[in-house]
Amino acid sequence: MKEHLLLEKAYIYPLPKSGPDMSGCKFDHQSGFWVMEKSGEPFVLDLSNQGPRSKKCDLETGEDQKGE
Repeated sequence: MKEHLLLEKAYIYPLPKSGPDMSGCKFDHQSGFWVMEKSGEPFVLDLSNQGPRSKKCDLETGEDQKGE
């Protein structure tokens, strides 16, 4: 049986390679966020941390990638 047109024409985006490295971190339940064990600073302030590239990790695309 032939697939639905949307499934047949849809572009499948590659998944992100990996998530953040959370080794050396612990969750502070009182504060409600992850902290670095050595410094006690919030994990999100660590400059080596690569956060989401866009809101909700959406993939931004151009018209040329939509297959139209």
